Amino acid sequence: MRLKQTIKSDLGEILKMEQDVSNVEFIIPYDLIEHQKVMNEKSEEHLSIFDENSRLVGFILLAELYSDNNSIEFKRIVVSDKGKGYGSKAIQLIQKKCFGEYNCNRLWLDVFEFNLKAIHVYEKLGFRKESIKSEYIKSHQGHKNLVIMSILRNEYQYSTGWPKSEHKHQKYI
Repeated sequence: MRLKQTIKSDLGEILKMEQDVSNVEFIIPYDLIEHQKVMNEKSEEHLSIFDENSRLVGFILLAELYSDNNSIEFKRIVVSDKGKGYGSKAIQLIQKKCFGEYNCNRLWLDVFEFNLKAIHVYEKLGFRKESIKSEYIKSHQGHKNLVIMSILRNEYQYSTGWPKSEHKHQKYI
């Protein structure tokens, strides 16, 4: 599995993934223009998820990459093939990227309170619930609660043993 910067030719498939019945109730879908804005925004990142056969299986949106608070928003993940571990693996890659490449101190997200599968995956990967925004999102079905979750750098380091020592197995001459 690998993550790559989303390119224009990925967007048709990404729009289909968002509108898929298995995803649409858990996100607020973007149109083509909104996805293009994210791709062109310096403080955001639009990443495509590819499986081992180089097949596009999802995407991730990150925001606030250069915030003064050293906190990155894990804005969205959408996966087309559920139950194969793509989501968990992609989140692990995002954690490594955010705490490594971007050197953030806090990675946070919001998730609909009724999305119990996602909450379970996030908790399994070290995220913890911080708060609930009650009736925060208005939809045609009424108002929905959002759960705010985060993982701190030191929690990530403790749970994964990252960063591992680069010198452990090196031979010195």
